[in-house]
Amino acid sequence: MVYSVRPISGSLNALLVLEVAVRHGNLSLAARELGMSQPAVSRHIRTLEGRLGQPLFGRNNNQIAPTAAARQLAKAIALGFGHVDQVWSQISAAPDPQDVTLACTFGFAEQWLMPRFSDLRRCVAPGRVRVMTTDQLGDIDLSRLDVAVVWDPEQMPERPSFPLFRSEVFPICSPDFLRSHPFVQSDIAALSADLFLHFDVGDSGFLTWADWFRAAGVAAPHVVAGAVFDAYPFMLQAVRRGEGLALGWRGLVDDALQSGEVIRLDPVVRDRDVSFYLQHRPLRTGPTASVGVASGDEVPGGKVAGDKASRDKTSGDTALAALLDWFRTATDQEGATAQDE
Repeated sequence: MVYSVRPISGSLNALLVLEVAVRHGNLSLAARELGMSQPAVSRHIRTLEGRLGQPLFGRNNNQIAPTAAARQLAKAIALGFGHVDQVWSQISAAPDPQDVTLACTFGFAEQWLMPRFSDLRRCVAPGRVRVMTTDQLGDIDLSRLDVAVVWDPEQMPERPSFPLFRSEVFPICSPDFLRSHPFVQSDIAALSADLFLHFDVGDSGFLTWADWFRAAGVAAPHVVAGAVFDAYPFMLQAVRRGEGLALGWRGLVDDALQSGEVIRLDPVVRDRDVSFYLQHRPLRTGPTASVGVASGDEVPGGKVAGDKASRDKTSGDTALAALLDWFRTATDQEGATAQDE
């Protein structure tokens, strides 16, 4: 049997959103069931409508009504996903209570976490770390996960968090690109518009080039003509190949800078105090239920939050507590190194 999958390639999440939206007849209720924001639900619906070339819902103010085509497609989706869910339940093993699920962006996973992942695995063992990567963290329900690397911890204020990196944003390029365009060291705005590389920031918290020029107090050129990337690692690869100038973030490009693959240009912009936080669910038992306040802060009893000596080793959260300790140590060491430099 040959399946005609090309038209729906890359749209499986959108198909699931459609089925739930048709079933509820309400985007807010669909978003609540899926653990997504309503704008994310609307974006998935628009993606499907664009691919199909027709509307799937009639809209009247806040009310929506699925078209006949939407109901037909939703019925097929429910049948297919229902069967997948049944088989998945039959063959999947029960999750290990020591497993920890961590969500982060593609850029953070590839540029910072993966080079250190073996060390993290050893620290958390015999527990395991499962990594979920997406550049649209707003599309997933982070409250169902153990840990997430986020930009704005106020989105879930009930969850503890602590800072990972100070916010520093700066232009980056390859050594070859700088040799070919030496003037960018003193006059970035003079660079041709098509040589500015752009990251599709969505609601991620990343700065755009326009944001950076404004924060740097530099007259902004017309930079909208450059290539746009929907994943930060892809853009960084283009920088390494000398295809243009991009924005780099402390924590994401540190290793590339240290190896000499890319070069940092001035000025450095600090648009906020912290660019990445580690946010996690509270530990279930033991005196470290308050772990997660800012590094160095005191907790009752004089213990520093995250101190291994204060952790209840008999709790079911040993792996999570070990992961929090590891992140603190890794980022504290790198912060000290950066200050030395």
